[in-house]
Amino acid sequence: MLVTYIRSSSYNNFEYCQMQYFMTYALGHQTISGKKAQLGTIVHKVMEVLASCKKILQDGEDLVLDDDGLGKIEFTKRKLGTKKFVNEVLKRSYEYYTENCTHHYTNADYKFCDKMTWDAIEYDGGVFDPRNRNVVAAEPHFDIAIEEDWAKYEYDMPDGSKVDGRLSIKGTIDLVTELDDNTIEVIDWKTGRRLNWATGEEKTYEKLCEDPQLMLYYYAIASMFPQYKDTIMSIFYIRDGGPFSICFEDAHKEKFLGMLKDRFEEIKKTVRPKLLSHDQSHWKCTKLCDFCKKDWPGTNKSMCRYVSNQLDQFGMLDTVQNCTKEGF
Repeated sequence: MLVTYIRSSSYNNFEYCQMQYFMTYALGHQTISGKKAQLGTIVHKVMEVLASCKKILQDGEDLVLDDDGLGKIEFTKRKLGTKKFVNEVLKRSYEYYTENCTHHYTNADYKFCDKMTWDAIEYDGGVFDPRNRNVVAAEPHFDIAIEEDWAKYEYDMPDGSKVDGRLSIKGTIDLVTELDDNTIEVIDWKTGRRLNWATGEEKTYEKLCEDPQLMLYYYAIASMFPQYKDTIMSIFYIRDGGPFSICFEDAHKEKFLGMLKDRFEEIKKTVRPKLLSHDQSHWKCTKLCDFCKKDWPGTNKSMCRYVSNQLDQFGMLDTVQNCTKEGF
């Protein structure tokens, strides 16, 4: 399977379901976020706006945030610290994400978002409230090439051309804050359950210390902000256990690179992505995956079943050529 980059979200997705990974990251088809995930996005946007406004205030810029979703948000130092401001941002975020969404929303959903927002902000007297932090970056994006020999790739394309380069890691981090001149703390908000969805196991503190996504974030942060000696990774499960803080060290970079190499090689060698369930009866297929619940256009077969059949009949290259979403 052709792979040129690995996103923070895609690393675990391959373990969850190879076919879902293939259809998303190789063919470019997208699933529609579930309702709970959409509600989580609403809360994430509130925390992003609060952090971005605090960063503007710190930098002494005009107190106006031009958000890519919510538009222009004007504030003062005093207004930023009020509950009214948070509630206004929440209302705008809720309206923005639910206005044209396929899900049906009720007043109970708004209350759910309101509770998650304030549970995060008021936790332990507000220690994780972005307004109480020295914000280094809100929602920073990273795209980092891996400078290792094993990370080189070269692929022959269906049209006869060649593609070569280096594997890169891509993603977005929720919040980076400074604790002192030598230490930053990365905060990642989670609104879902504290589970490894591929295995169904609870993510304990010990397992979080070995979590590939967190180590990927650490590797990225160390590359983006080398001026800081120490990094604390805090993953905040708003509804399922609160914050878990982990101090990674340089040794974790090598460990992560080893894990990334193994996953990179595993994906490259995959010529026939597996269905999570052969008969698509698994609850993750029927309840969580649009590729199972929706038919391929013009057929009576589910999207993943159709692609699976294409792979069986025509192989990887022809399937990529014939099934890739237009424009991807």
